[in-house]
Amino acid sequence: MHRATSKYFGEQGDEHGGTLHWPGANGIPFRGEAVPNLKKREMAQLPVVASAHHQVFDLSDTEQSKTYAWIRDRIKNGLFVCDYVERWREGNNMWVYLEWSQLYTQMPKTSKSLGSNGNGNPNQFTLRSSD
Repeated sequence: MHRATSKYFGEQGDEHGGTLHWPGANGIPFRGEAVPNLKKREMAQLPVVASAHHQVFDLSDTEQSKTYAWIRDRIKNGLFVCDYVERWREGNNMWVYLEWSQLYTQMPKTSKSLGSNGNGNPNQFTLRSSD
């Protein structure tokens, strides 16, 4: 796992859009029902996909400022990617429009080339530790 994303190891929450499984592949968590039954080299082949988000933040609002800092921290450490940012002031208030993408790995729609758990269901796997 990448050192920067290991800061969030085990993190869960509704804001992730599903269950995250750590360590995932290449430092990016796996998102899905269960971790696939793949060898390490197969895990490295899992596609990295993104979930796009956007929000306007009023940084004078304590809760919005905390959420913005939470997102920026994950951008800085490589779990999220900043796609676009615009900042402006209105009086003493600082506003930020932010577009970001959350990165995660997942099983491709056709997972036969990556391995199988023998039951034909790509969402019911366990991780094998051997190569």
